[in-house]
Amino acid sequence: MSDTQQGFRSFGEQALHYFDRPHETVTTAEIASPAAWIGRDLPPLEEMAHILSETEIDEIDAALASAKASGKAPRDLLAEDFPLPTLAPRIGEWRNAVGEGVGFQVVRGVPVERWSQEDAELFFWCLGLHLGRPGGQNPQGDLLGHVTDTNASKTDPMVRLYQTSANIDYHCDAADVVGLLCLKKAKSGGQSRIVSSVTVFNELVR
Repeated sequence: MSDTQQGFRSFGEQALHYFDRPHETVTTAEIASPAAWIGRDLPPLEEMAHILSETEIDEIDAALASAKASGKAPRDLLAEDFPLPTLAPRIGEWRNAVGEGVGFQVVRGVPVERWSQEDAELFFWCLGLHLGRPGGQNPQGDLLGHVTDTNASKTDPMVRLYQTSANIDYHCDAADVVGLLCLKKAKSGGQSRIVSSVTVFNELVR
């Protein structure tokens, strides 16, 4: 069975999906979009974030149990193997915020402190299945990676910068949606920063 049939894209397929977009010309007009924002103009993050309720957390715990009981390997799971009947509409709102709104969504209250690392990985993988289709992150075909300093060399072409202690400049990953789940607070640094690429584009065409 190919990766495509299994529901996720290989690294090569993901790259083609991201870069091979049908187009005739490159627009030179500013883009009017909710995603064209400047940080200081946004509401406080506390107002934009969704904090999971106890009911939603209980549903996630039940979905974890269901996925594990299926006996499937994580990459063989489908969204229906991780049922979220009441949270699914909320996830639809997050998908809309990412795809049609400001371009990002913050979710707080994920109970990673009482989960094993395996359960945290399974939750995040299955949340991704509800949001879209996974794609390979690197030539090794990793579908879920850990942002942690492995003492790898930042000059090694086969090493991603998130595996080092190096500062990572603003960039675009080759994916429609990128998700980050914080498992524990870094001893130092570790802050995530985002900027609107739509605003950057609009500044360039002015």
